[in-house]
Amino acid sequence: MRLFAAAELPANMVEALSETSALVRSCVHGRFVAPDSFHVTLAFLGERAGSEVAGLESLLDEACANSAAFTTALGALGTFGRANRATLWQGFCSGSEQWASLASAVQKKLSAAGYAPEHKRFVPHVTLMRQADVSCVSLPMPCVERGTIDTVTLFFSDLSGSRPRYEAIARFGLR
Repeated sequence: MRLFAAAELPANMVEALSETSALVRSCVHGRFVAPDSFHVTLAFLGERAGSEVAGLESLLDEACANSAAFTTALGALGTFGRANRATLWQGFCSGSEQWASLASAVQKKLSAAGYAPEHKRFVPHVTLMRQADVSCVSLPMPCVERGTIDTVTLFFSDLSGSRPRYEAIARFGLR
């Protein structure tokens, strides 16, 4: 099973991201991410055996027990990759230290238990679109909203359908 750990977003932030996605949809071509899939990935675990889930739940519970909930705000749009096949995302304009601390706590717990971390710098973001062609467009101003990040979720990712489907396996509250 394909697994990842992610921070869930409060409803008001998902609504603002949905509004930004609608604005972008009018000027950018690509594959949009459905609002029910918005999240901030903290650690990608890849293909794992079902027998590993209980251990992963324990590790994430420990990481979250030592991490505080925090308030953050949506910020600017950004991209990864080439302009004609980019991943278009919305970042955060506050809470950068808290995002880094949460991601580090999760990644350190997983790494200490033998799960290899990804070798790329953590950039807190919500993916809005994949394979976006932003080469000849001016991106709109995104909707911004503040919210509290208080939950980390272990997700199962199913890529077999027409779009990715994410199923929550377990949720962990931040203190």
